[in-house]
Amino acid sequence: MSTNEQRLLAAIRRNPLATQQQLADELGLSRESVAGHIMRLTRQGKILGKGYLLPEQDRIVVIGGANVDLTGTSADRFRPGDSNPGHLTQSAGGVGRNIAENLARLGHDVTLVTLLGHDANGDWLRDRIQAAGIRTEGLLRHADRPTSSYLAMNDERGQLIGAIADMGIIDDLTPERLGPLQSLLVSATTVVVEANVPQPTLAWLADLPLRGRLYADAVSTAKAPRLTPLLQHLTGLKVNQNEAAAILNEPEADRATLVDRLLAFGLETLALSLGEEGLLLAGLEEQCQRPVYRADVRSDTGAGDALLAGLIHGQLTDRTLDDQAAFALGCAGMTLESDRANHPQLTEPQVLEWIAQR
Repeated sequence: MSTNEQRLLAAIRRNPLATQQQLADELGLSRESVAGHIMRLTRQGKILGKGYLLPEQDRIVVIGGANVDLTGTSADRFRPGDSNPGHLTQSAGGVGRNIAENLARLGHDVTLVTLLGHDANGDWLRDRIQAAGIRTEGLLRHADRPTSSYLAMNDERGQLIGAIADMGIIDDLTPERLGPLQSLLVSATTVVVEANVPQPTLAWLADLPLRGRLYADAVSTAKAPRLTPLLQHLTGLKVNQNEAAAILNEPEADRATLVDRLLAFGLETLALSLGEEGLLLAGLEEQCQRPVYRADVRSDTGAGDALLAGLIHGQLTDRTLDDQAAFALGCAGMTLESDRANHPQLTEPQVLEWIAQR
């Protein structure tokens, strides 16, 4: 490929719906030259026809929230209504962003699609996203809303006591804003979405002719029902029992019934988080349940996000169902031992070594 063709492909990745004249203006080429390059790249299979769809090798696209996390952890037993000595940390967070960073640290090519404000927090978060090895062409900026922020209070064991989330900006992650990124989503080998994303956007995603696998994280009991339009399209779903019941609107259903009814939608894998009991992984032909690993818990923020990233990695690397569960729980366990939402050493060799030491 020539230098101009490489530049052209990069420009198309940034704006897949650009006209030939727009591409020519951006690159300082004639429209005729751009048309010729596009014709040659199409013949070579570098571009997949209308809309400039680009084939991707192991490209994962994660759609979801990105926050600035401020976490306070009490040094001693937490006393409600009082000032508690402890320590504060600021870090990059958000369910979608956490999943994206974990997958990037596990060696995958990951693009994060999210919405940041045009503010200092947005600039800080963009830099952290880029430093984590995540592609940034999916980062959109909002002129009016502030970047999402999340304030958490943990007790002396690192367990969440309460939190305040200022995440209104994600409500503006609409189909209209995501329209220019449609070819990025369609050409990805794996798409991951979380239920903080507005339901109209999830319904729009369900109608796209996605080429790859589709995974979803239910996030919370209140937001889990937003995933309903996607259920028949999902490869994998991560829920806890309350979230599963909320999706199905069956609050009295037992665990086995919830699993069977969710699998009936065609899921290849259902990951049912059982809290301290561990993880149940269920497919149509087999199930396995594993207990949690012993961990020196510092904070439980981000552990569920790491679990889903570990599950996806396990499936993409063709592990058995039992090994997928073991690796996913290892990712979650390591993250519990970090005071941030992502463990900085979350690589496959480190996770396997951590598991071997339990």
